[in-house]
Amino acid sequence: MSILTAKEYTSHTPRWADDALRFALRCCPSRPDCEDAVQEALAALWKCHSSVSLDKGKPYLLSTTYRSLMHSLRHAKVVQRHAGQATMESTVMPDEGFDLREAIERSLQTLPEVQRAILQLRDVEGYSYQEIASALQLTDSQVQVYLFRARVSMRKQLKQLGYDNNR
Repeated sequence: MSILTAKEYTSHTPRWADDALRFALRCCPSRPDCEDAVQEALAALWKCHSSVSLDKGKPYLLSTTYRSLMHSLRHAKVVQRHAGQATMESTVMPDEGFDLREAIERSLQTLPEVQRAILQLRDVEGYSYQEIASALQLTDSQVQVYLFRARVSMRKQLKQLGYDNNR
């Protein structure tokens, strides 16, 4: 297990940053917020690169990006509440003429943050349970339980919207 050198940092981080940005964009629709979270994660990785092994670099970047993004989203919600603005609704409201993709996106937004992240890492990005557990600092069994719950919740919401997978 080798330590992440400066040369390895510069050669691997562009690819890792692309993966982290793609993941962040699935968690949050605001591209500037996602880019900021990835930049903060890259800076954090650089600060401790000499104590991170090469094989842990990408999971470290993903988990730091996720934590940074969730912190900024929570902060924005608090600011909205204090400003007297309405917070996001926790239910999915069907609109006329929206398609399955929109229904999926809306349903995803109602999931708890950790379930949404796990669902996207597993089903969209194709990460293994072990990689997700490492990135989000969970156990493999927690990842499996959260993934199961997220899928059940998504199925239920999509069925309520008229998208039944038994058609």
